[in-house]
This record gives sequence, C-alpha cells and structure tokens, in this order.
Amino acid sequence: MKLTTTSVTIWLVLNLSFVLSVFSNEMGGINEIDSKSWQQALDDDKKLIVLFYQAENCEACAAALQSLGQVLGQPEIPTDLVIGKSFDLTLVQNLKIASFPSLIFLRENSYVIYDGAYDVESLLEWIQIANQKITKTLDDSSFEHLTQAATGATTGDWLVAFYKDSCDAILPVMESLGVRVRNKINVAKVDVTVSPLLVERFQITNCPEVIFFKQGRMYRYDFPTLEVPSLKSFVDGFYKNVKAEGVPIPKSKFDYLTEHIADQIKQQLEGENGTIILAGAAGAGVFFLLFTFLCCCRSSGGDNRRKQKKD
Repeated sequence: MKLTTTSVTIWLVLNLSFVLSVFSNEMGGINEIDSKSWQQALDDDKKLIVLFYQAENCEACAAALQSLGQVLGQPEIPTDLVIGKSFDLTLVQNLKIASFPSLIFLRENSYVIYDGAYDVESLLEWIQIANQKITKTLDDSSFEHLTQAATGATTGDWLVAFYKDSCDAILPVMESLGVRVRNKINVAKVDVTVSPLLVERFQITNCPEVIFFKQGRMYRYDFPTLEVPSLKSFVDGFYKNVKAEGVPIPKSKFDYLTEHIADQIKQQLEGENGTIILAGAAGAGVFFLLFTFLCCCRSSGGDNRRKQKKD
C-alpha cells in the first residue's frame, strides 16, 4: 500500500498527540475527576485538588482552568498532590457546590473550599496553607484542657462548631475558614453524639451550633448564613453585636453525683409511688425532730440533777 503525504502527516499527528498525552499524565497533568475517582482518593487518603467548572458559557471557568494549569510543576506544590478538573453533576450535587468555578482541596479525609482570586500567586499561597488539616477535634475530656475557655483563655480565641452527621455540612466551611484565620483564631469541632457533657454545659439546641469563645466570654453565631465570609466577619468583630454570655465552669464529679441523686429522687416522687414516698419522708422528718427534742430534754434533765447534787 502506497502512503501519500497526507496520510503520513495524519499518522504523525495522531502519534504525536498520543505521546504528548502520555507525557502530560506522567508529568502530573490536570486529570479528569468523577465521583468514582473522588471516592477512591478519599478512601486512599490522597491529596487531591479539583476545579469544578462548566464546559460552556463560563469565561471565569476557562480563566481558572488556565491558572490552575500554570500551577502545575511549581516547586511550592506538594509532590504527592494530584490536580484535577470535573463537571460531574453527581459529584457536584454530593459536595453541594452552588457556583462555578469552585476549587476544592481534599486531604486527610476532609476538604477545604477555595475562596480567593484565581490568579497563580493566590492559588499557590492558598495551597501551601491549606495543605494540612486545620480544624481541631474536641470532646468532653479535651475541651477545657485545650481551650481553657472558662479558666483563663490563655490558648487564644476559639470558634467551635457543634454538629452531628445530619448537619456535618458545616465542617468544610469551618476548614475553609480555618485556612483564612490560621495563627489568629483556633477553629474546632465537637461531635455532640459523643460529647453529652458539653451539650449540657453549653445548652446546645441547634444543629449545627457555632459558638465563639473569646476572653472568658462566649458568643453564639445565630444567623442563617453558614459561609466563610459571614463567619469571618463574625469573628473579626460582628460578634460584638450579639449577647455575650459567661462561659460555664465545668462541673466536678461531685456536682454530677449530687445532680444524679436529685434526679433519681425527683423521678421517684413523680412516679406511681410518689405519694407514699413523700409521706414516708415526712414521717421520717417528724420522727427525727421528735427524737432530737427528747434527746435535748433528757440532756437538760440530767444537767439539772447534777446541779441539785452539787447544791
């Protein structure tokens, strides 16, 4: 078969494209990410940055994708970081992405959302800060020790999200805020299902509930918008517009013991045998008073007899 100049050219172009594609992948090019590959990275505890974009009619998406391409190969980028792009609608819905472009950094089984400008310098700076998990985990045993919220506040200010599985969408927001306020404010989370003492101590009724602890006072974030800009505005000074509360002192074991006894007595009194128990307690009280009175009379009579003998 005789090859024409045109067929040779097409063959060279196709093979060159294949070689460039392989070379790009080996050098860490921008990968296509879908729900399956995201879950795989999550299961394997991989570091993954994904730009979620619209393929059409989105100039900002195209500009962000171009900037992300320029980030590739920069020395500031962690060597174990995979960079990808996605317009997988299922993944978009699962991550509750509301606008495009959106950049998400998955690491240490949690992810942080980018909230800056899509220029190379800003992206590089953010990636370096966001490379490690920011949000601290607190519970009944560690809260006061780490925060010292009621005993001096020497560890600084703390913004704490109280949550459970049904309202854990607050966690990536807290992570994202943590990147922006790093070295200024501590950001933490408390799983209310395993921290009943903290739930009681701070009277947690909402899910999630966010509280700002500052210099021995606490300020509840009671606003419908749970986003990075609004939370940052709150800790930057808007907290002064809400009611300040004193931080409750942790209860001792003796406090919990006496409360438990009181609760048991209350339950007994409110039960079917409450009237009988109350009557018995009243009778015991009367018997105690009578016994005390007789003892006093006997003691007084003995003193009088001793006095008469002396006379």
